[in-house]
Amino acid sequence: MNIIFLSRSGTCRKCLDLHSWRVRAVAVMVIGGLLSLVAAAGFHAGARHADPQQFIVAWEEEIRLQREALRTAREATQADIDALTIRLAELQARATRLDALGGKLVNMAGLDDGEFDFSSIPGVGGPEMAEPGVGHAPDLIAQLDSLDSLLEERESQLSLLDRMILNRQLQEEVTPAGRPVNQGWISSSYGMRNDPFTGRRVMHRGVDFAGRPGSDVIAVAGGIVITAGKRNVFGYLVEIDHGNGFVTRYAHNKKLLVETGETVRKGQVIALLGETGRATGPHVHFEVLENGRHINPSRFIRASR
Repeated sequence: MNIIFLSRSGTCRKCLDLHSWRVRAVAVMVIGGLLSLVAAAGFHAGARHADPQQFIVAWEEEIRLQREALRTAREATQADIDALTIRLAELQARATRLDALGGKLVNMAGLDDGEFDFSSIPGVGGPEMAEPGVGHAPDLIAQLDSLDSLLEERESQLSLLDRMILNRQLQEEVTPAGRPVNQGWISSSYGMRNDPFTGRRVMHRGVDFAGRPGSDVIAVAGGIVITAGKRNVFGYLVEIDHGNGFVTRYAHNKKLLVETGETVRKGQVIALLGETGRATGPHVHFEVLENGRHINPSRFIRASR
């Protein structure tokens, strides 16, 4: 292949023989250079058009990540607020229970309700220095934990006091005290006396309460009925075991209202007053035994006054 070069006037022409290897090498170099320039120009043009799109994509991704972080932070904050709200509700409920328990203890113990008023806020005061800034969640949580511990300690102390008072009430319930009748009078006291049937001096081991036939006979303490039936000279007898070694007896009854093995409360009507057994008239013969030995019931009768 030959390449012919013409001058502008067309009079001069030159011929280039492509069969020459030198000419072919130069042509390849020229063409390769032109192709390299074209490729570089295209690359730079493409780069100028691609960079803004990449920046936009990067910005969108950054905004998405920031929104995700904000959503996570908002959810965490809401969870903390919910937890604090639940904690406050629990503390308020506990404080309400403590108020109710405190009020019950005041009534049970007969304390001055003006001094121990659980329905009002205790008096506090004194100067305070305001700290700059606002409270932080960790500080608030620490204060709530401290209040929770304080309330738990107070609740434990009040519960212990409640049990002590209940135990004292239980002790009072099973300790003999009072009269075995609501109406009547003492017709014979505890101690030596002349027997009403023989006139001889004998030991009277109880206290007799005379009254209207059929009137109520009541238990002077709570306990378990160990005897309910007819017993020789006692007539219809009720015998109650109160624990702690105390037993009381109620004799000469007209009718029994309890049975053996029954649990009775203090003040409960257990029989109707009568004159069964060895008796000269309607009355109840009242005895108190401690560890199997008779004791004077008078001190238990006086204890109720």
